[in-house]
Amino acid sequence: MGPDRVTRTPDIRPVDDAGIGPNDITYYYSREHRLKKAGPRVRALYEDAQKPKRRFALFRSLVDTKPKAMLLTAIVIISIVILLFSILLP
Repeated sequence: MGPDRVTRTPDIRPVDDAGIGPNDITYYYSREHRLKKAGPRVRALYEDAQKPKRRFALFRSLVDTKPKAMLLTAIVIISIVILLFSILLP
């Protein structure tokens, strides 16, 4: 950065709360315009982010794959067997 280079700063004006309305502000950022130029991977990420998220469900997370469902079934069966033995054989 040499001494002959000029740094330009934006026009900064004092702000009074009563004088600025929503129509007085200019927004230069447009997400839709940016997404038109973006690649397909970026658009896919944005579309996934816009989908409503499912609520966390404990049972669904325990049985969403076959190995998890089999493990849960084994734990339940073993728990029932232990409970029955503790009741029948004091």
